[in-house]
Amino acid sequence: MKIHSCAEAPAGVVVSRVRQGSAAAAAGVCGGDRLLAVNGTPLRDVIDFHFNAGEEELRLELERAGTRTAARLVRRRGRALGLEFETPRPAEISTCANKCVFCFIHQLPRGMRRSLYVKDDDYRLSFLHGNYITLTDLDEAELDRIETQRLSPLYVSVHATDPALRHELLGRPRVATPILPVMARLARAGISMHAQIVLCPGLNDGPQLARTVFDLSALHPGVRTTAIVPVGLTRHRQRLPELRSLEPDEARSLVATVTAWQDELRARLGSRFVFLADEIYLRAGLDVPPGRAYEGFPVIEDGIGLVRRFEDGFRRASRRLPVRRRTPRAARCSPRGSPPCSGTSRWPGSRWTWRRCRTTSSGRRSRWPGSSRARTSSARWPAAGSAGAC
Repeated sequence: MKIHSCAEAPAGVVVSRVRQGSAAAAAGVCGGDRLLAVNGTPLRDVIDFHFNAGEEELRLELERAGTRTAARLVRRRGRALGLEFETPRPAEISTCANKCVFCFIHQLPRGMRRSLYVKDDDYRLSFLHGNYITLTDLDEAELDRIETQRLSPLYVSVHATDPALRHELLGRPRVATPILPVMARLARAGISMHAQIVLCPGLNDGPQLARTVFDLSALHPGVRTTAIVPVGLTRHRQRLPELRSLEPDEARSLVATVTAWQDELRARLGSRFVFLADEIYLRAGLDVPPGRAYEGFPVIEDGIGLVRRFEDGFRRASRRLPVRRRTPRAARCSPRGSPPCSGTSRWPGSRWTWRRCRTTSSGRRSRWPGSSRARTSSARWPAAGSAGAC
């Protein structure tokens, strides 16, 4: 079950900063104040504040140094209130007790900062920051709040719509909640969702993947997109289920399959609906799709279209590069100049980008930083996956 740590957190929200000259500063609100209520409505978190702070005049109940006081804040038309709030502490976040077979938290090395080990499964962070949540343990009060306050969009870790398979992927939690009825309810309430499938070869691929994609497509436009991302594995998987990455031929087959699904769904829904992570194209040795294929890049932070946006942006910027580039001495990595650091899967594209950085739009070569002569494209480059692809 989900651990609702937030139930133990104190009520209200803490002001971290008040901008000078703002309406909040004029009302006497100070950094460190805890806002308890707005116009008589108690605050549970920053979402409640923004939901209830739309009036022109706000009556604030706050606590300062253990003493309750009040303030009257008058909104200035076209101006922000001038309030910034503290981020939630780990104890104030609803955490996840699922033990997903692919959970990246379980694959982290020891000795890192404590906040990296927090497994959040909080619908509020999904709404505010785009964090993915499982919806496994939302109670009726939380569902009502999502619907009442229209907390949309939400980002949902689906992985599989087959109840038994999803229960297995989530590590066999004590409560097995089918995902589709919950998502259907939210869709009927007008809540938009972005779904994610972490693809684990041999578990939720093949026919199960097709079932998941088309089950979710039946909820469109409530479910706006479905992202398929590869399972991430580290060398720190200890006493965890055995998983493997996609092989290049499997990645190429998946690209072909999803492209066909996109054509079918676009004809039926008006959207491609299902999108592959950039890493899958790189694994397949294929170019990522053109920018228009990402339909506005709605889930770019999930690794869907990052490479395309970077390459297109670089091409535009490279047209403004001078014939000769001079790099400040302090910025040089070595006397000979160095290629950029990159993960092995991205290295071929990074290599092209660095070479392009030395070529003007007219095709003339620019000098390398720290070199007395122009180099040609015959310069040595480490092969993909080699130690040079740092």
